[in-house]
Amino acid sequence: MSSPLGYRFSSSRTADRLVAGVPAAARLAKAHVAALPGTPLRLVLGDSGALAPLTRAEIMRLAPGLPVELSAAADITLLPGEALPDAATILAVQAGLAAAPEQSDDPEMALRRAAKTIVRGTAKPGDGMISRHCNRPLSQAASAALLRLGWIRPGHATLLTFLTALAMVASLLTGTPGGLVVGALLFQIASVVDGIDGEIARATFRSSKRGASLDSIIDAFTNVAFLAGAGCNFWMQGQAEDALVGMAAGAVMATGLALLGTSAFRREGIVHFDGAKRIQEEAGSPNARLLKDLTSRDFYCFALLVAALAGVLDVALKVFLAAVVVWLVAIISLLSAQARGQQ
Repeated sequence: MSSPLGYRFSSSRTADRLVAGVPAAARLAKAHVAALPGTPLRLVLGDSGALAPLTRAEIMRLAPGLPVELSAAADITLLPGEALPDAATILAVQAGLAAAPEQSDDPEMALRRAAKTIVRGTAKPGDGMISRHCNRPLSQAASAALLRLGWIRPGHATLLTFLTALAMVASLLTGTPGGLVVGALLFQIASVVDGIDGEIARATFRSSKRGASLDSIIDAFTNVAFLAGAGCNFWMQGQAEDALVGMAAGAVMATGLALLGTSAFRREGIVHFDGAKRIQEEAGSPNARLLKDLTSRDFYCFALLVAALAGVLDVALKVFLAAVVVWLVAIISLLSAQARGQQ
């Protein structure tokens, strides 16, 4: 029989250190209970200290009911805590199929590297081109900074997105060409900031249906508010035709988002707007990737900003209106086909 498994931290300080928003010992506890359920978490702290209250609270959140023992090093197999072994590694070591990871010469550096890896892993597989190369690097840099704060929650980032959207609306309602450009810039910034709450949620294991729904609703508000706000801006500048185009685009988008959000909530109990893309992907449609790329929020936010900077936002909105009408027709068709298939 193999000896009991434990984890050695060089000190209570490294055990308590936030790694992408979660104390190292708590992150380790989640992996331990996934690998060896029903066994206590045995910790050896090099300075014989104690875990901070925040660390103990986070252990209970991530591994409810898990007994925590601060042990001596005798008669147990020790893995270096700062290596933050995952569940597969813990199980392999316990089964004698792998050697324990080596202790890092610089535990603090090991934890910093782990934090960077965790934040990089918060990207979504479905990120579009603009998100992968522009938005995501910026939002992850912001998330990494915010996750150094023990009190940060995904809702704080969601609030920041909403405040950015309000600043965008205020800029557009100045009725000036400069306000139009600043509004488009804030629309793009909101698209970047929008990624932060999801990254924080995934890094800290705080994802929830309620949070995801609120994030989606604020996204929808921001999208429609930009189009309607741009229309108001053009109207205040005396460009009635461009104003009607912007407002029409906002109305069409609001209709499509309402259909998608309602359908998703009925099926899954969560509001999101990926329904059309998911239906086509499930059906194996050859146009699924093209639809996803052209309707990705990161793509059209960036495109509209470029158009505003070039002084051709009025032309871009006409193209966008045509595209969003096609998008709405596709949504109605796909949702109808899905409803028929479920009968």
